Amino acid sequence: MKAQLEQLSSGFQIKHVKQARFDAPYHFHPELELTLIIAGEGKRFVGNQISDFRPGDLVLLGENLPHCWQNHRKDWLLEEVESDGAQALVIHFKRDFLGEDFLSNEACIGLKNLLEKAKTGFSIVGPTQDRIAREMLTLVDMPPFPQLISFLQILHTIGISTADVQAIDTTEGNYAIAEGDLERINRVYAYVIANYTQDVHLDEVAHLANMTETAFCRYFKKVTNKTFVELVTEFRVKHACTLLRTTSKPMIEVCFESGFGNLSHFNKQFKTWMKTPPLQYRKMVKEWH
Repeated sequence: MKAQLEQLSSGFQIKHVKQARFDAPYHFHPELELTLIIAGEGKRFVGNQISDFRPGDLVLLGENLPHCWQNHRKDWLLEEVESDGAQALVIHFKRDFLGEDFLSNEACIGLKNLLEKAKTGFSIVGPTQDRIAREMLTLVDMPPFPQLISFLQILHTIGISTADVQAIDTTEGNYAIAEGDLERINRVYAYVIANYTQDVHLDEVAHLANMTETAFCRYFKKVTNKTFVELVTEFRVKHACTLLRTTSKPMIEVCFESGFGNLSHFNKQFKTWMKTPPLQYRKMVKEWH
């Protein structure tokens, strides 16, 4: 699976996605994106961060921030699926969709700051999430001008609701990858997203980056501030977290389904990343619920 540059036709676009499963590839585009999940559950990939998503999930993503949503892998094995089991309302817009000088207006300082904050993506939660979800759903059938005004009000509401805005990437480096590296790194992430529960081959990834294995490992560490092995391990541990929370599968099944080769290695890596052994993690999440 290759990260793709998505071309959009206008500066402000609302799209109601309705399909059996979310199948858009790991991709990026020069527009910002506000996405509300209406139906479906699975993993959300934004930059180098992995999170669970479910109905109500609401995020604002900045320009050229790679992303995709994937339904839980068990859903791909179902023989009968609902044709509208995955639904989202997606709004794409350019920073200057109201003109180059629009954000220079003193009245738009808050909006300008919001779009800057969106560079590494953030999710909207709490009461603001509920309010924005309702307002986004009403946008679809509005005439163009009221639709535009309502959309600006949505952005304003998000901008002033700081308590309900959570950064998706809180690491120091974030996903500030230079434009020249973006497409190459995205090809690597797309490969990992498609294969992390199976064997991941360094030679194949290096080939995608058009490098030798040694050169690729040095390059990846320099650009992302993590090793390639750390990236794959993070994907696998977070997948295991989902299985531990949502199923009663034996630990050995969780281990293999998450892409780990043996139980000892799984236990060690899980504890390193989550600061607790997998059995204790399962016990804690059961108690929380």
